Order: sequence, then structure tokens, then C-alpha cells
Amino acid sequence: MRKTKIIPLNFTGKSKRITHPYECEVHRSRRKTLAIHVSHRKVEVRCPMRASHLQIRTFIDTNRSWIEKRLLEESKRNRELLRIEKGRKILYKARELTIIFEECPKERIVITRDRFIIRGPKLNARKAREQVEAYLIRRAENHLPWRAQGLADYLKVGRKLKTIKLRKTKTKWGHCTSTGIIQFNWLIMLAPNAIIDYMIAHEVCHLIHMNHSPRYWALVQSLCPDYEYYREWLKLHEHRFWL
Repeated sequence: MRKTKIIPLNFTGKSKRITHPYECEVHRSRRKTLAIHVSHRKVEVRCPMRASHLQIRTFIDTNRSWIEKRLLEESKRNRELLRIEKGRKILYKARELTIIFEECPKERIVITRDRFIIRGPKLNARKAREQVEAYLIRRAENHLPWRAQGLADYLKVGRKLKTIKLRKTKTKWGHCTSTGIIQFNWLIMLAPNAIIDYMIAHEVCHLIHMNHSPRYWALVQSLCPDYEYYREWLKLHEHRFWL
């Protein structure tokens, strides 16, 4: 694959929200069609090796409105990414709370109606993040294993569940292996309890159906009738949970 950084994209038309240029990276490979991928402040065009500059420019111009919309969406998502810093916002249990640092001899996290208070000695962003991570891991350890085991026992597949692991991953909230190992991303503890229960049901049901067949989703729905809503909610907000 060849990559060439070309084509400044200037959005200065009807929308006043994007007024600065963006560079477009062109990736050439042996593919047969053109495609556009957008991330924060970055546009990629993936095209055949022999695609001309005119073809690429025409393709970009044709999709300009869609590109602008995606750039705005990605910019908003980037602003909402979770950063454990004083004064920033954290989405906790579907409530947007303000992060507060408070000097205190003993480390502790206190959650009020509108504040996420991190207490500890000589606090800075790094120490606060470590403290939040430890807090979420403890909560996950005290909640997810027994909840998952209880559901597995209810479904009469308790013996299939061999172990439960907690791990922070970059893309997955949960995983179930054919050998009965279930893994949960402990960052899910930031989500509402209903979302956590859906995620537990999603993975435990894989002990019965190791696929996403209609029978699998029927089983999930029998345990979690509103699973489609929870799944969409997680897709919409999950970027706010990644640390």
C-alpha cells in the first residue's frame, strides 16, 4: 500500500462550524473501488493504484457534505473523551458529573448528585486517573463475577463457566470463549446498571450459543427484553468511557 498526503479540504461554505482546512490522506492499494474513512481531523481516501487525481477529487467533492458531517461528529466525540482532569466532565451511570480534586490524607472517591470527587494527597492528573482505575476495578471485582455466575446458574450452565477475568481492552466490553472463560472490560462499571446487566447477559448467553444466531438473540431477549435499546445506548456513549 502507498500513502500520499495530498488535497487540502476547505470547509468554508454554508456551515460556520468548520472553517479550517483538513488534509486528506490518499491510500493506494490493489482494491477496486474508492472509499472514505473519517476520524478526528483526518480524512482518508482509499483507492485503486491507478485512480487519477481528478477521480479522487471528484469523489471527495461528491461526498463533501457527508465528510463534513462526520468530521463534526468525530470532533464532538473527541471533546467528550474521558480525561481524568480537574474540572472536566465524566459520564457516570448516565449522569454527567464534574470532576473535583480534593486534597486529603486518605484516598477516596465520593460521588454526589453532580460531582465526581477524587480525594487524596498531592493529587495530579496521573494519580487521580490511577485512583479512578483502582476504584472501577474494585467495583467490577465485587459485582461482575457473582452476577455472571448467578445468571449462569439460573440458565443451568453454571458448570460451563470456568472463570471470569477483568481486563481493560481497547474495543471490546466482553468476550466468552468456548472453554468457558468470560472476560469483562472493567470500564463498563461507568455505565448504568441496566447496561452492565445487559453486558453480563450477552456474554453468559454465549455459554449456550457460541454465535449471534437468532436463537442466541432470542435467549438474550428473554433475559433482557430491552437489549436492543441498551446495545444502541452503549454504541452511542461508549467513547466516553475509554480511559
